[in-house]
Amino acid sequence: MVKVGGEVDALCTKCQLTLAHTVHAVVAGRPVKVECNTCHSVHRYRGTLGAGSGRPAAARAGGLRAAPREKAAVVGFEELLAKRRGDAVPYSPKRTFAVDEVVDHPLFGRGFVSALRDGGKIEVTFRSDVKLLVHARG
Repeated sequence: MVKVGGEVDALCTKCQLTLAHTVHAVVAGRPVKVECNTCHSVHRYRGTLGAGSGRPAAARAGGLRAAPREKAAVVGFEELLAKRRGDAVPYSPKRTFAVDEVVDHPLFGRGFVSALRDGGKIEVTFRSDVKLLVHARG
């Protein structure tokens, strides 16, 4: 049984992956609002990749049978990290980083730069979480 504060696997609209989510709201025993445990975006529950919407195929396709969807593969962190360029460099707030650069952080471990933000900040994806870190400060 799903309850508020529990976890469910769901398609994250921001990450575009099936990931663990924390349930924020439940209606009729089904989660309706969830928060991604990786990127922390809050969105409507969409189930997992390949799962239907709960409506019959005829209703989804306006009376026509929908073509079967191809199931997307779930990509692991190690696979994502292997696709990034270069060797890992030690994290320092004084260093300037670029997107897809591999970083070794003393506390969070190995990760990769997934986005550059305004104000000298970078978004780094680690195995357990996505962190916002400073860079180019020296």
